Amino acid sequence: MGALEHYLKAEIPKRNLTKQQKIEWKNVLEALSRNSDFEAAMNGIKDKSLLKFVIETTAEQVSIVNRKNTFEILNREKSWPATSMFKRLVDRLPETDRTLHVATPNYDLLAEYAFAQAAICYTTGFWGGIVRKLDWIQAERQMTYAEKIPSGRSKVTSITRLKKHIRLYKVHGSLNTFFFEDQFVETDAWTKAPENVERLMITPGTSKHEKLHDYRGALLGEYDKAVRGHSAFLFLGFGFNDTQLVNNAISEKLKQNASPALIITRSTNSRIESLLKDCKNTWLVCKHPENNSTQVFNKNYQDWLNLPDKELWKFDRFTTEIMGG
Repeated sequence: MGALEHYLKAEIPKRNLTKQQKIEWKNVLEALSRNSDFEAAMNGIKDKSLLKFVIETTAEQVSIVNRKNTFEILNREKSWPATSMFKRLVDRLPETDRTLHVATPNYDLLAEYAFAQAAICYTTGFWGGIVRKLDWIQAERQMTYAEKIPSGRSKVTSITRLKKHIRLYKVHGSLNTFFFEDQFVETDAWTKAPENVERLMITPGTSKHEKLHDYRGALLGEYDKAVRGHSAFLFLGFGFNDTQLVNNAISEKLKQNASPALIITRSTNSRIESLLKDCKNTWLVCKHPENNSTQVFNKNYQDWLNLPDKELWKFDRFTTEIMGG
C-alpha cells in the first residue's frame, strides 16, 4: 500500500475538491501524520464523490504499474515472483480435483499476465467477448475440452474433461472490472470508466466495507464457497490486515479445526504472530530480520528454526528447494 498511499497524497489535492471534500481529505492526511494505519486513515472519507476520486486515482496508479510490468512479464524480461510456484501447484493437481482456488486483494493484472506467459489456464468468472459478463458456470465451461476415448470394438466416444486451471477470485475487484447496465462486466477496452459506468474496485477504509455490501455476491460469493469447501490454506506475501480475505470461516478452520496452513512472506508482523499463537497447525516461513536467511515458526515449538543458508521466503526458492520445481 506504500506506493498507493504516496500516489494518492500527491494526486488527490489536484482534483477540484469541494470544501467538505478538502476537510475530509485533510482528516486523512492528519491521521497519517500521526502514524495511523493507511486503511484506518481512509475511514475519514464519507463523501461519495471523493470516494470516486480515490477509486479513479487508485486505478491510475495501478495502470502505471501494469504498463511498466506486463510486457516485460510476457516476454520473460521480468518474472512475477510466484509464477513457478503456481505452475507447479497446477501441474500437480489430482485428476479428481483439477481446480486450484486462488484469492487476491490486488487490483492489477500482473498475475493474469504471468499465468498467460506460463501457459496456466485460469478464469476470473467472466465469459464472452470484448465485454465479458460475470457467470462462473459459463466461465468454467471455457475450461473444458473434448477427449475421444475407445468404447468397444472400433468405437470412439467423446467425453468432456476439465482442464487443470486456476479459479482466480479478485475479492476487491480489478482494474478491468466495472458495473455497467446493472451487470458486472470485465473488459480491457476501458482505460477510464465511461460516463454512467462504475469501476468495480473496493478501495481501503470503512467505505470499502460499505461498498462491499453492495457487491458482496459478485466479489465474495464464490470465494466464500471455496473457503467453506477446503481445509488447507497457503498464504503468499499476505500481511493479514484484510478482514475480507481472512474471514470468520478461515479463522475457524485454522483455530478450531487446526486445518493445515503455510504462510510464506518476506516480513512477519504482529497480526501474523498473534494468529500463530492460536493455530497449532499453521506454519510461518519468513526472512530473518537481520539478514537474508530464513526463519520458520510453529506454536508447537519453543523457538524459531533458523536456516542460515536458505532464502525460502522467496517463492521461487521455496518452489525449487521444497516443491522440486
